[in-house]
Amino acid sequence: TERDQGHCVLCHQIDDLDAEFQGNVGPDLSTVGDRLSPAQIRFRLVDLQSLMPDTVMPSYYRLHDLNQVQEGFQGQTILNAGQIEHLVAYLASRTQD
Repeated sequence: TERDQGHCVLCHQIDDLDAEFQGNVGPDLSTVGDRLSPAQIRFRLVDLQSLMPDTVMPSYYRLHDLNQVQEGFQGQTILNAGQIEHLVAYLASRTQD
């Protein structure tokens, strides 16, 4: 939900999450754990653009083939490996059960 940590709810909705003004550009993530495995979730977070070049979702852990990266952020990923793994665990736990 934090702007400096990916701000997923800008584009996605997650039911029961305490966040105002959730987005509807990307798929609803409320039960994403029923649809995708942890590996599939991880791949989408790390570099969805390699699978879907026209997606608006950023590649949160990619350093190559980037455009318009501000000088102070060059050579850095948007999220670090630990943050990616925390997101994978959280999203994988989002099921109907």
